[in-house]
Amino acid sequence: MQKTAIDGISFWSRWQADRGVYFNSWLVEQAAGAFIVDPLEPDDDAVLSHLRTAGVRAIVVTNRDHARAAARFGRELNAPIIASEPDAPLLSLGADRVVRDGDDIFGWRVMVLDGYKTAGEMVLYSKALRTAICGDAFWGAPAGALSLMSDEKLIDPVRALLSARRLRALQPVNLLVGDGAPVFGNAAAAIGALIDGRAAEAPASILNIDELDWRDFPGEPAPFTADNAEIGLVLGAERLGVAAARLRPGESYCPLHWHTREEEFFVVWDGSPTIRTPAATRVLRRGDCIVFQTNPSGAHRLCNESDAPCTLLLIANIDAGDVCSYPDSNKHVVEATGVLVRDAPQLDYYDSE
Repeated sequence: MQKTAIDGISFWSRWQADRGVYFNSWLVEQAAGAFIVDPLEPDDDAVLSHLRTAGVRAIVVTNRDHARAAARFGRELNAPIIASEPDAPLLSLGADRVVRDGDDIFGWRVMVLDGYKTAGEMVLYSKALRTAICGDAFWGAPAGALSLMSDEKLIDPVRALLSARRLRALQPVNLLVGDGAPVFGNAAAAIGALIDGRAAEAPASILNIDELDWRDFPGEPAPFTADNAEIGLVLGAERLGVAAARLRPGESYCPLHWHTREEEFFVVWDGSPTIRTPAATRVLRRGDCIVFQTNPSGAHRLCNESDAPCTLLLIANIDAGDVCSYPDSNKHVVEATGVLVRDAPQLDYYDSE
């Protein structure tokens, strides 16, 4: 068993001479629950001994061809086997739990990608670790870069490339692959290079609004429960933030706030949202455009006080030096670090020095 630089993640591997890559299996040890991904038959008893000590609570199979030794480990560790809804019926060993896109496995988000070798190609993503684990979705070959398996093995190579944008949009730092060398430190860039390298085949810089991947913000308190669809990161934007917001009646998108360096521009797609600013509170209508400047007069809170849903397009420049201020609570967020501070109490320059 080999440790990685990522806290709580280790792996064991086997060299595949016919393919010129290592096959990998991953162990995630964390307080929420330990699990293994695509387990290979171990070369020695030390691996199994370590897994018993780790208290493995589940075995994740990313696709039907990566069941590997899952049945054996399931029996010996008394751990349930988890598979995606499309692939579960194809597993000869069966699945004890079936997951869908957007589900959660011990704090890791499930993504089911489209167009790959199987209809249920699964990727796991940890926001806390900024790390993704995949089976056949990406091959770590050549080392330091990523590739897809050969086109003839994919259901639809173009759909696979376009689906890969969803993972890039999460901006993973690390990508732990089932085949080949894992990518540490620049996973999002490696995924982007793969997509951009085949731009002639797949229109990766185009996304139709009918294809938006709507998500809520888990754990957000009411009324800040609106849905969000990332657009800019999906398309590979680096200096332009673009997203869509969908608010049900009574919902708000965020508290009253303004930015020091990021100027925002909203377009109402449909419905009648209400926008609160220092100047006034106004009801908007379809087609309205509004700008929020980088000063206190640009403070705004978007909400839906109507009896029907509303949808908006949100655009802003991205600036790592931005500070976001919240006038109602006297809070400030340093965007580069995510640190929250308040106006008071004021500290002396030499406080605690």
